[in-house]
Amino acid sequence: MTTTLAPVRWLALALLAVLLAGCGGSSKTAVTTTTAAATTTTTATTPKPGPGTVLYENGGWAVVVRGGTARAFHLTAGRWAPDTSGLVRISILGPRGSAAATPQVAAELAAKTPLVESTLWVDGTELQVKGGGLTPTRGTIYGAPSSPLRAGTHVAVAYARTASHATAVAWTFRVG
Repeated sequence: MTTTLAPVRWLALALLAVLLAGCGGSSKTAVTTTTAAATTTTTATTPKPGPGTVLYENGGWAVVVRGGTARAFHLTAGRWAPDTSGLVRISILGPRGSAAATPQVAAELAAKTPLVESTLWVDGTELQVKGGGLTPTRGTIYGAPSSPLRAGTHVAVAYARTASHATAVAWTFRVG
């Protein structure tokens, strides 16, 4: 006598394995980075954050760069406001001054509450970022451009946020 439950049982086990893999935990704390795919656009009823060039906008948060300054904005009651609280701190680790054509860009992040999101850009292009930390409130992120940079001055931007506050910092460095 054959049964048709075997394929159903395997399907249920496969589904359970996928669910468990998605819920798998780790004792290490990681700093979550954003991806270009996560970036959303503003609707006609929501004003544009800024002034400046919007590098990132998602979930009520935005990063805007204007000249050599970057700011984190939060959408509250339909209005973008810069976060000037200073509750998320970013220390630039590099590059400073002059750099190789494919520099490693790095920043240290700190806050009193857990960090939930962070990333880096060079000349408006988001870097593939790696990082982590010893605690949920302190971490380091780093990455490098996917191809060598041209000679000249470049703008790097670091961004980090907690559930309720954010900071963005811009700095310049030279190649060649």
